[in-house]
Amino acid sequence: MSAPYTVLVTGVAHGIGRAIADRLVADGHAVLGLDIEPAPPPGLAGFECVDITDAAAARRTLERLAGAHRITRLVNNVGSSRREWMHEATGETQRWLDRLNLGSALLCLQAVLPGMREAGGGRVVNITSRAVYGRETRSAYAATKAALASLTRSWARELAPDNIAVNAVGPGMIDTELFRRNNPPDKPDVIRLREGVPMRRLGLPEEVAQAVAFFLEERTGYVTGQMIFVCGGLSLGALPPAGNNPPAPEQGRARSGRGD
Repeated sequence: MSAPYTVLVTGVAHGIGRAIADRLVADGHAVLGLDIEPAPPPGLAGFECVDITDAAAARRTLERLAGAHRITRLVNNVGSSRREWMHEATGETQRWLDRLNLGSALLCLQAVLPGMREAGGGRVVNITSRAVYGRETRSAYAATKAALASLTRSWARELAPDNIAVNAVGPGMIDTELFRRNNPPDKPDVIRLREGVPMRRLGLPEEVAQAVAFFLEERTGYVTGQMIFVCGGLSLGALPPAGNNPPAPEQGRARSGRGD
């Protein structure tokens, strides 16, 4: 485990953000949280309730936190999604998700960047999604998450001379309140995706938190501009429908000439 640090995590009230905050607190780090809901997890070093899509209010809050704490870690976790067929889109969903999923990440990084530079380095983790590869009824969401993945690489190149590593974690189908709300279990596309996960299960928020903790460690400072998918293998492609899978190899029989 790396030495204690101060980390800002956005969207800590529920789901993945809460699991990340819980993990980092348990590891002995000082965690500052932001969320629109006044429901912070226990053990935080500080919490601010703010609508991060309100750029002016968010900027004031972030400046206050950055002025009061030496923040050297940032997890841009806040985000949301809406089901929307492309032919029904008006642009409203895209504009809102742009502010929430993208604008917030830029505001947060700009706020903590001077402190990271003064400290001689830092770590940034952006939470993207397996949806960067596309998904029906999620064009606005997928677009913002793909853009955040691109920003991760751009920021990694720009900030590398400052010893600031920028990476991303792309969750797949994670068992959170948001996932259950946006993915009714009886919807055909949800059933298809769930059955197509190679590991045949939903992921846990704690499994995403593990990947985030890896990128935040002092020992991973030479890793930058990368993205880890925590998706049970779904980013490799969905499995075919049940009944169409090839039989498993016989126990003890080598699957290649090398026996591996």
